[in-house]
Amino acid sequence: MTPARNLLVFMVACLAGTAAAQPIKIQDYRKLVTISSLAFSPSGSELAFVKSTQDFDADRNVKTITVAQVSTGRLMSLASGDDPLWSPDGKLIAFTTSGTNKQDQVFVIPVSGGKARELTHAKNGVQQFSWSPSGDRIAYVTPDDDPNAAAIARHDDLFEIRDDGYLTSSVRVPSHLWLVPTQGGPAKRLTHGTWSVLETAAPFTGGPSDPSWSRDGQFLAFARQENADNSDSDQTQIATVNVGNGEVALLSDAHSYEYQPSFSPRGGEVAYLRPHGPTPLSGMDVFGTSALDANTDLTADLDRDVTGFQWAPGSDDLVVMGGEGVKGRVWDRSASGEIHRLSTGDLSVDQFCAGKGGLIAFVGSHFNTPPEIYISGLAAGRPRQLTHLNDALLKFQYGESEEITWTAPDGEKCDGVLTKPVDCKQEKKYPLMVWCHGGPEAYVPLAYIGSESAYLRQTFAARGYFVFEPNYRGSDNLGNAHEHAIYKDPGDGPYSDVLTGIIAVEAKGGIDENRVSVGGHSYGGFMTAWLISHDHRWKSAVVADGAVDWRDTFNLTGDGNLGWARDSLGGTPWDPETAELYRSGSPITYADQITTPTFIISGTADETVPISESYALYHALHERHVPVKFVGIPGAHHSPDDPVRYERFNETMEEWILQHDKS
Repeated sequence: MTPARNLLVFMVACLAGTAAAQPIKIQDYRKLVTISSLAFSPSGSELAFVKSTQDFDADRNVKTITVAQVSTGRLMSLASGDDPLWSPDGKLIAFTTSGTNKQDQVFVIPVSGGKARELTHAKNGVQQFSWSPSGDRIAYVTPDDDPNAAAIARHDDLFEIRDDGYLTSSVRVPSHLWLVPTQGGPAKRLTHGTWSVLETAAPFTGGPSDPSWSRDGQFLAFARQENADNSDSDQTQIATVNVGNGEVALLSDAHSYEYQPSFSPRGGEVAYLRPHGPTPLSGMDVFGTSALDANTDLTADLDRDVTGFQWAPGSDDLVVMGGEGVKGRVWDRSASGEIHRLSTGDLSVDQFCAGKGGLIAFVGSHFNTPPEIYISGLAAGRPRQLTHLNDALLKFQYGESEEITWTAPDGEKCDGVLTKPVDCKQEKKYPLMVWCHGGPEAYVPLAYIGSESAYLRQTFAARGYFVFEPNYRGSDNLGNAHEHAIYKDPGDGPYSDVLTGIIAVEAKGGIDENRVSVGGHSYGGFMTAWLISHDHRWKSAVVADGAVDWRDTFNLTGDGNLGWARDSLGGTPWDPETAELYRSGSPITYADQITTPTFIISGTADETVPISESYALYHALHERHVPVKFVGIPGAHHSPDDPVRYERFNETMEEWILQHDKS
């Protein structure tokens, strides 16, 4: 066959394949395999991770501990469970799964295969754990017993409520560190007190983490919360405990916003996350300390919100992750302080782990390439794809996504992701769906699953929509100044960014300006409510688990959101300088201006954004005869985590927009 004939056959095959490809629907995401908890073996030759699939018949997510050969990509499934950690000799993997008292316990299983052995029998379950350097012990975190347990049967179980979420139904108990021999034997309690090992989401970046062992096995580092209340996770300080005598020492003079301490593999230095400043509403940096008076900002020159970090094994290098523009990135910070970005090509990084010899494994994706594990290195080089767990999703047709940038009237530079309709034609006009991300200390990446919009970006593109996802001020992908610009300006500044971004999108052409809808989740719900109460161009709107009243957020929420409200607005609802901002900065204050048909959806067990805020918005619209529908998700927290309800969550939002978007 001639070269010309070969080319013709190739082109015909490509065209036939393109014609056969179908746009993706929400139900097609049932095929999506989620990848998490990457962990290199000590030798770097194997990689453990959790493969999560969706069982719609049982309505549950199925998590499997999986091991990949780094050289070949060969996969082996070991057990059902989560959070795999290698033993120091590389022969065993510890993980968590349901055990004693139907609580999460630590199990160990040989990497070569076999039966898993339950190692812990903690009455109240295991929250985090880690191997000792010698492999003879595991440190784990477990909650204390409920002090009212014996009185519950007598109904003499009244308890004190402090900075706790509004759904709290029993006293908050602290969590503490214990030790258990890996060969079996009784567990030993290590720490005591009314303070707690951090177990609650942080107001901004940061959160619970596994205890970290010193190289000599004499100390454990952890984040110490001043109390056990689930909205005081800003009151944290890094600490160590002497494994021999249980003495706890604080490692800094700060008393808040310190997270995820980790001992250096080569010495006594501890790295941890702390806000860059000038206020807690700012990017997180990695700090390092080796003495009480030596706390150094190790990533001050990076100007990125560090959302995760790890010491490179056997090295003083730090590998850090964060957003840059519309991509998740990874950087190496050498012992000398030099910082360089690792090459990840077009891929946006979602999570990573570092291995021996400069190896890096990460979960990466692009707008039309579903997440897979890739192998790279600290030295420059093209990432190598290790897994093909989501090949089934490659057959679908996707709308093309691209980065878009613009400048707000006050000079604030913003970016976002613009996705075109599938089969977009230059001469046609298409409706526009604007989706606002949550946080707001988060961002929308140019990734396969970019933000809380999750499935909706491409399913709207399949329905013939442009989809615009703006990273307005407060987003954590454009440096500290952009993130901090939302301080004491929760509505007007981001509002200006979004509207200016829409102008930039419309200037590119193809938009039917009479068919623009808006939606968002969490803080994205806040922005949606703000937009529809201050502007009336919208065909319809979706407010999902939306924060609309700062006073409810301060007074009722858990998950650290009391601190988030206070440190976003600069004070409390009773401080003279900020009391008015709690009113003027709340979308509910302007609900009498809303005319847009609005869909409200909320989890009934949400303590991050209490459902009371959704009730308030619903009644404000319903009593004024604005078209509104309010849907509750039974038992859901800040969004549903079971497959059936999560799919319906997305379907109902899509259905509302389509129903109200009539030409």
